[in-house]
Amino acid sequence: MRNLYNSILVFLLCMSTLLSCEKSPMEEDTHSLKEVRIAVVLPDKDREPIWNNALTWAAENIRKADIGVKVVYEWVDEESADLTEVGTTLSERDDIRSIIGCNVSANTQTLAFALARKKQNIKPLFTFSTSQELPRIFGHRGFLWGLCETDISQSEIILSCLSNEHPGLKKVALLASDDIYGQTFVDWFAFQAVELNMEPVCIETYKKSSELEGCLKRIIDSGADAVVCVPAAAEDVVPVQNYIDDFIYNSESWRNIALMFADKAYNKSILSGEHPVDFISGLAPASHPGSGFDVSYDALYGRVPFAGEAQVYDAVLITVLASIWAEKNEEEDLNKAIAALLNGTATTQGGWTAGMIANYHHAILSGETPAISGATGTLDFDSQYYTTIRSTSYARWITYNGKMVIIDYYSRNSDGHSSSPVAAWEWKKLHMQDLDGNGNEIGYPYLKDNYAVLVAASNGWKNYRHQADVLGMYQYLKGKGYDDDHIILIMEDDIAYNEKNPFQGVVRRETGGENLYKDLQIDYKLGDLTLEDLKQILTGNPSEAYPVTLGSSENDNVLFFWSGHGTQQGWKWNEDDLDADFARAIFSDMHFRKMFAIVETCYSGVVAQDCIGIPGLLMMTAANPYETSKAAAFDNELQVYLSNTFTSSILSWFGSNPNTVIRDLYLHTFDKTNGSHVMVYNSDYYGNLYWNDMSEYYPK
Repeated sequence: MRNLYNSILVFLLCMSTLLSCEKSPMEEDTHSLKEVRIAVVLPDKDREPIWNNALTWAAENIRKADIGVKVVYEWVDEESADLTEVGTTLSERDDIRSIIGCNVSANTQTLAFALARKKQNIKPLFTFSTSQELPRIFGHRGFLWGLCETDISQSEIILSCLSNEHPGLKKVALLASDDIYGQTFVDWFAFQAVELNMEPVCIETYKKSSELEGCLKRIIDSGADAVVCVPAAAEDVVPVQNYIDDFIYNSESWRNIALMFADKAYNKSILSGEHPVDFISGLAPASHPGSGFDVSYDALYGRVPFAGEAQVYDAVLITVLASIWAEKNEEEDLNKAIAALLNGTATTQGGWTAGMIANYHHAILSGETPAISGATGTLDFDSQYYTTIRSTSYARWITYNGKMVIIDYYSRNSDGHSSSPVAAWEWKKLHMQDLDGNGNEIGYPYLKDNYAVLVAASNGWKNYRHQADVLGMYQYLKGKGYDDDHIILIMEDDIAYNEKNPFQGVVRRETGGENLYKDLQIDYKLGDLTLEDLKQILTGNPSEAYPVTLGSSENDNVLFFWSGHGTQQGWKWNEDDLDADFARAIFSDMHFRKMFAIVETCYSGVVAQDCIGIPGLLMMTAANPYETSKAAAFDNELQVYLSNTFTSSILSWFGSNPNTVIRDLYLHTFDKTNGSHVMVYNSDYYGNLYWNDMSEYYPK
């Protein structure tokens, strides 16, 4: 928590002294100024009420700094333009130094893909879009400069605020837009809620505003004490607030439900209307409270800046200073100049002011590389991993008397939690299962043979990773002695020779890695089978249409691996759901001595928890019933993810510890699977995981 108003007042006194020394506009020869042209890709409807303030102020302070630069903006309407065409055109224009955009994460992604087609000297793209996908896809290309942490952090801090402000709160729900913006919250909400000792009871997504009422009714019926709302648009905020308020005030149970909105709600439009709603509450990225930007902005424009305005200001500042540095150091790639300046060593705030801009300019011309700060703080980036800022200040806001009021500031630094794309994946998880090391061993008949079932339960190029992971497991098992008579391999086989695959006949799990599409025997294509067909195959009931079935008996062990999508209704089989009841029926009717089922899907625990009690079955899942699992290893050339985090952690451990005891496999996989809780189900009906190991799943 940051509350630095005393420091701000001192800072403003210093700033006023600096400004008093600036030249007046009449003293400058504007014809001699060097032009820095910046493309701004934002909604035209918000240009005058929101964005022009920050853009004009940034240009004015750069003019006052007397550094020989004139900023010129070229506006593109985000909502009406063909962003692929815009990105392609801007990437070839020598007069455009950088691009600022977009307001919507999906649009930023489209624009970034277009810019990335250029192999060298890609235009810098500054964004305050905060979907986790953006730095994961483009971070390593070095041209995407995210001036906010991803919404992974925002989700965590919102949950922390709810927990701190409402002691005793236990059950939380999420209502999110069904798009790339809402998806980050969907992916991380349940994981973070569990980490914070709260129970995620309901996750609802919506595409249209007309779906809100049904979603909210289901959330209320779930018994949630609090709701995190990630609205598709600011226009959805007041209806959601009114629905919750109506329930609270009209419910006979007098049940209170806390409601907090994500940053899309921090918008001028929620204050419009004849009777603005008081006490709408939320969190949004803001300027750093120690920079003085918010206070100065309020004094100049009569309101606090909305979400994104401080980031837009900093984008202009960085572009100008990087352009000067690049010219001084004869650097053609502006991204390298930006990386040099955003070096993470700034120790003072307030670098956005005209006086400080002049100081930075002087240092650069003197051959130095100053560590700059801006409206959002010290501009600390970690370019080794992602070009995304390390730390963001978040404004805790409410509406009151027709205005936005900031009541506090939050960041991750004060409590040590870290949910940025880098740090979160090193976050120590607190809810690892306590496996019983004293459990009794179960008596089994002698082991005769080993079988494996490998299922890639999706198709299509965008789901590349599911078939790649199954082939990775297939090649591993072949290396451990399995022959094709003992493996049932089910996959659509539409990746290796897909028209989008520039490497025909090749499937890899990592960029430049081994080709896994070799020496294989696919038994069935996914699209040729129904769930009833799958049951016949797995329970060993051959037919004329499906002669190859699992040949295991009560003396054989089965290693089962399933990779695909999942919902809260079950594991996806193409467009169908393998729900918990049907899955239990299949596993109960299968013939095996022991079966270790490894399942890589979102919400994979939904099915697994219903299979508790089946003798000899152990299930390890990528996620609990409330969580999504996470993809890994995005390939920029193929434009797909090559693997899943959970599967990668398993195969890496198998590679160095093939005979691992299952308890150690779980510990490693839990630690290395980022963003979901790996779970083990049914160990009481399987045996002591401290003693049972993987050696009994390999042919002798």
